[in-house]
Amino acid sequence: MNLPSAALRGFHRMALVALLMPLGGHGAMAAEVSVVAGDRIEVQGREIHLWGVRAPEADALCNGNGQGEPCARVSHRLLETLIGKDEVICIVKDGRPDKPVSAQCSVDGADLGHLMITSGWATDDRAESAGFYELQEQAARAERVGMWKYR
Repeated sequence: MNLPSAALRGFHRMALVALLMPLGGHGAMAAEVSVVAGDRIEVQGREIHLWGVRAPEADALCNGNGQGEPCARVSHRLLETLIGKDEVICIVKDGRPDKPVSAQCSVDGADLGHLMITSGWATDDRAESAGFYELQEQAARAERVGMWKYR
């Protein structure tokens, strides 16, 4: 997959984001969405963690064509590409005040967690998801896509 240049890093885009709160607070709002990492976005200054997803650590290197690039950077760019300028819909799974909101988010009906994991640029966070994305991660590893290509 040919991802956009590093110039997209930190790029803010306008999107319609609906945060469906478990107890009231339902609503839709026009908001700026920025990608923080391959498993996190920010909406109006509030960080949202993609439920059940773990992006690669910042120090993990992906070596392709003799060049080492942090896997986290590639994961970040992929999430930016997947979101683009599209509407992001998030269903809050865990909204405890002591940690970022954890939500299952989608674009055009496609689950962003599923897309990140099947592309090989994120893993299933089993502690949070109880293995919800485990089969997708196993398939990405077996097919050696994304970061698994280099391991």
